[in-house]
Amino acid sequence: MNIKGILRSTAAKFIAFAGIVGCFAAAVIIGENAIAGCGRDGMIYQFETDFSQSSYMAGQVNNTAVTLEAALEGGISRQEFEQQTRDFPGSYYGVMNGTVISNAELNDSATQNAAFYLIARPDDATQSNISWYYMPFDDEPIDEYNVRSTTYPLGTVIRVCVTSEQAAQYQEMWSAQKNTFTHTIYIVLMLTAAALALFVYLLFVTGRRPEDEEMHLVTLDRLPVEGNVVLFWSVLGTAAGLNIALMSELLSGSGDLSFLLLPSVLFVVAAFAFALELTLSLVRLLKAGSLARRSWCIRAFRWCFNKIGVLCTGMWHGLGRLRLAFTKALLGNYKTRNVVLLFTAYSVVLAFLAAAFAGVGGSFFAFVLGVGWFLAAGYFLIRRIDGFDRIVAAVQRMRGGDLSFRLTDMPEGVFAAMAEDLGSLGDGMQAALQNEVRAERMKSELITNVSHDLKTPLTSILSYSDLLSQLELTPEEANDYAKIIHQKSLRLKNLTSDLFDISKVQSGVEQMVCERLDAVTLVRQALAEQEAQNSGLVLKVTLPERELPIWADGRKMSRVLENLIGNCVKYAMKGTRVFVSLDERDGKAVFEVKNTANYEMDFAADEITERFVRGDAARSTEGSGLGLAIAKSYTEACGGMFEVEVDGDQFKVRISFPVYGL
Repeated sequence: MNIKGILRSTAAKFIAFAGIVGCFAAAVIIGENAIAGCGRDGMIYQFETDFSQSSYMAGQVNNTAVTLEAALEGGISRQEFEQQTRDFPGSYYGVMNGTVISNAELNDSATQNAAFYLIARPDDATQSNISWYYMPFDDEPIDEYNVRSTTYPLGTVIRVCVTSEQAAQYQEMWSAQKNTFTHTIYIVLMLTAAALALFVYLLFVTGRRPEDEEMHLVTLDRLPVEGNVVLFWSVLGTAAGLNIALMSELLSGSGDLSFLLLPSVLFVVAAFAFALELTLSLVRLLKAGSLARRSWCIRAFRWCFNKIGVLCTGMWHGLGRLRLAFTKALLGNYKTRNVVLLFTAYSVVLAFLAAAFAGVGGSFFAFVLGVGWFLAAGYFLIRRIDGFDRIVAAVQRMRGGDLSFRLTDMPEGVFAAMAEDLGSLGDGMQAALQNEVRAERMKSELITNVSHDLKTPLTSILSYSDLLSQLELTPEEANDYAKIIHQKSLRLKNLTSDLFDISKVQSGVEQMVCERLDAVTLVRQALAEQEAQNSGLVLKVTLPERELPIWADGRKMSRVLENLIGNCVKYAMKGTRVFVSLDERDGKAVFEVKNTANYEMDFAADEITERFVRGDAARSTEGSGLGLAIAKSYTEACGGMFEVEVDGDQFKVRISFPVYGL
């Protein structure tokens, strides 16, 4: 099997499909393990470039400051505050109305020296090196004068910070998670690249087989395109949604759901494999040109578009037919067109004369000029119409074969020039026809005379070579030479006879003696005479049991069948089957012979029946190139039809005659 066959094999496509699904499964497992591992300790690394930009630590500081504000204002108790901030690694200090809540004595300077800090006061003098989403004292209502309605006592302040020593543990966790995610992303990118390469390979080979270039669809491809798309998004969306929800729960640490991780991964991988097959199904439909036919939406759109198009086309064609009918009725005929032109010109001239002479009392003069103009134009028009009619009649006579007809007494101008051109055209056609007839007659006479003159010396050569072959000549090679001379003389005699026969039938001098014949008997006799069964071929003959009469020359048709079956014996590949059949189709007796050639047939079916044209371009066989030409000429001379078909190495000849008596 060649490389193309290997790439298109079922095993290669299955390996590629399994490789894509495996890459996806590995990427999901590695990614979810990384996320689940981070979820156990909290998602500290959130894709920052440096730990000093940690959103996790900023959130810890900000949440502690907001919770401290609520405790100072009495929104929550101190015990509740301590419960909510028990995991906070840093220090905090808050004072309001003499109430102090702190776990360390902090001033502004010490707070600002920390790695993460926030200092909030009611007067908006906020200091911080973190990004916050909510700042203490920012939610107090403001009146119409842009003044806060709640007044805090002097000295109210909230300080929250995390020093580098306090954040050291989290920095280590941040670095570990960053390394894990970086390694995971690198591996996932490699798996994605491999999966994409395999997917591109599947795009090219899906639907193809090693043995041909056809597109082969499977059962899944019968699904409508809309159903395919709905299934794709439903299955993949459901699996992805459930998996994302599970990952969110694992990251939030709201329960130990790690036992669901493996079933979730298996479900996502199975959904991906099914979605991949649905995608390849759409690709196969697109490559086979069946995507539009399998889509309900496209078919509905085309139906609506076609209906609207048919309606618009019908209206347009209706207007066009109306316009053509009007134009044809008014200007389609040469005579009508000239009359219209004459009427228009006459009307224009009358209008001009009326305008020119009406003001000076010359109405009678204008009338006389108008009548004179009308008579002159009418005479001119009649002469032109008569000239046109004569030109049309001359063309019709020349088309009928009267090339000697000439036009005389034509009007001067374009009609006289056309008559002269027609005469020259007729002379040229007549001269060309005479030359063609003379050349064809000379060719036929030459072939006939040469064939006739060759018969006498050929007969002598055959006789003497036959006598020489029967003698014991010395040296021994002389006997072989005599036999070769005899064989070549026989071939030359057959070629001469074929030339003589085809010249007679194609020149029309061959006499056809047609009579009622039984086509079944003709075929059986031809098969018996050729002895095709002993030629190394498997003969499959199909003949009707009853008589099938035709009207033809028996001797000529025997020669036709002899040539066709003889060609099969000469040129069919040994060991192959030759199909010979005769049956009645639509009132015709149809004879067919089909065989597999033993050489490459690179000729056209309409060329092989010409004289001296051979299927074997190398001319390594004994044929003369006249067998099919004689068969076709004899068949057509008897009133039959001769057809040749070539399909690869299959060569088929079909002869048909009307069934006599029908």
